[in-house]
Amino acid sequence: MPESRFHGWVVASAAACVLLVRLGGPPLWDDDEPKNAACSLAMLDADDWVVPTFNGRLRIEKPPLVNWLQMAGFALCGRNEAGARITSAVLTIGSCLLTWRTGSLLLGPLAGLWGGLAMATCVWTAVGGRAATPDGPLLFFTTLTLYLFVSGSGGRADGGRRPQRPPHPHSEGITLDRWSAACIGAASGAATLAKGPVGLVLPTLAFLLFAIWSTRPRTADDWRRTITRLRPLTIGLAAAAVAGPWYAWVALRTDGAWLHGFLVVHNVGRFVAPMEGHSGSLLYYPAVLAIGLFPWSIVLAATVAHAACILRSPAGDDRHRPLRLLACWAVAWVGCFSCAGTKLPGYIWPAYPAFAIATGLFLADWADGRLTFAWPRWPARAYPAPTWLHPFPPGAAPPRRVAGTVMRIAWSILALAGVGLAIGLPTAAGRLAPGAEWLGCLGLIPLLTAALAWQGQSAGLPQRSLTALAVGACLLVSLMASVAAEAFSAAQGSRALVRQLAGRGGDCQWACLWNVPPSLVFYTNARIETLATAADVAAHLRRHPRARVVVDGRQETLVTAALPPGCGVLARAPTLDRHDVLLLGRLPGCDTPLAVND
Repeated sequence: MPESRFHGWVVASAAACVLLVRLGGPPLWDDDEPKNAACSLAMLDADDWVVPTFNGRLRIEKPPLVNWLQMAGFALCGRNEAGARITSAVLTIGSCLLTWRTGSLLLGPLAGLWGGLAMATCVWTAVGGRAATPDGPLLFFTTLTLYLFVSGSGGRADGGRRPQRPPHPHSEGITLDRWSAACIGAASGAATLAKGPVGLVLPTLAFLLFAIWSTRPRTADDWRRTITRLRPLTIGLAAAAVAGPWYAWVALRTDGAWLHGFLVVHNVGRFVAPMEGHSGSLLYYPAVLAIGLFPWSIVLAATVAHAACILRSPAGDDRHRPLRLLACWAVAWVGCFSCAGTKLPGYIWPAYPAFAIATGLFLADWADGRLTFAWPRWPARAYPAPTWLHPFPPGAAPPRRVAGTVMRIAWSILALAGVGLAIGLPTAAGRLAPGAEWLGCLGLIPLLTAALAWQGQSAGLPQRSLTALAVGACLLVSLMASVAAEAFSAAQGSRALVRQLAGRGGDCQWACLWNVPPSLVFYTNARIETLATAADVAAHLRRHPRARVVVDGRQETLVTAALPPGCGVLARAPTLDRHDVLLLGRLPGCDTPLAVND
């Protein structure tokens, strides 16, 4: 496929299909989405763009960029799920386009196209891009820094053309001009407003690792030149100019409480030790990548092996330098958070563009017949290469046959995943969403995709196989993120509970026993009082004629035994944890006065 200006439109269309279809259908899920959205509503109602609050208290978990964006989304789409998510989805579409453009600059148009499609139609793009969290803005601005670095440092691969003379490995200086450094700093400052210091520290670390790998400094002067050519002072000053004013302002407004809570508790504390039960081993993020990049992760292991073999090949290969940059970018994000005590899947989402572009290169090389898994520079005399690193020595197997076997294994993995979905989705629906067992039909998409891809490969038409993979990925991920997610969650949680009031929820005095679900704060748009005991529940109902109390269904027996006369369960809704959530209040038609001292 020749280079085409329409590649960007293809990537944007695929990303829009995944991210915008039924965006407001599923309710806000987990804790982060409704907490961010409720905080944004509170700031909007208070006309305060500086101090974030949640349920009447200072919120120290996140900087305000996601709230500012959501306030714009509420103005555009209304105070609903779509308003909370629209800006994250739009910025994620932008991230997919930046991935496409960066891949095109580094490794040529085909690698850029397939890399952009892999980024646009993988599972975690649908999860994170459709979520009302800071992850979408962070991804956009960090990917923007990568694109600006490629554009401004001379790190591009000249559209995939080979240089006439390969540069000496010790002479590849990485130099940023002031304007490029200032733009990178400004984007990093915006990323810092999205999720904190990682938005500046990790991109800068990736660029520094790349410069060191490229120049291989030996003396103190070499190290100084390597660092100063990146203009870290310019980057830091530009980032401070963008993010510094708000950080200083919120510190003044809160007497330093926000800065201490965010930087010490939610940055240093999360890195040093697991928080909220989110921990994992060194294998945590490889497993996350295998799931998050699906269905493109069917070639993830082969992609890593292919990139490693290119990096070990002679220096004349023009793909060395781009792959070094992508490797440094991936190592900075995955390596840093692998060392952290707290681990969450979304933490390494900014590394996905590097993996997506490497996947695009692997698939483009396979389609062009350039795929190799040789390991040409292993020091065989001192340390013989293990057979698993060099499984195909010259003459042992034709490269095309080896590549064909690898891809047939990939299509088989995709087909097995389709079988798993065809069995697993109806089983899960029978337990959590009765009547939605038909979702098992979605398993037919990867099965059909695998069959078409296998047929295309057998016919000697690899581009047809890749087209089938891209279309199948777009359909599967889009339907899973919209139709399936809505079917599983439509009748569950706080939204379903509040909707059962049918307009009788206004001017209520809301409370919750023990823990306040963030989604309840968003859907009631009210301040929720926390109650400690069943006696507190009864006292709250006596004090307020229009009191509403939300209780976990597992405490139903304990609480209902203490309810005053005339009060009972107004509504109940299931949750994904397979227990109900109850809404307590005065029963309709009951005129019995509630004695405060009963």
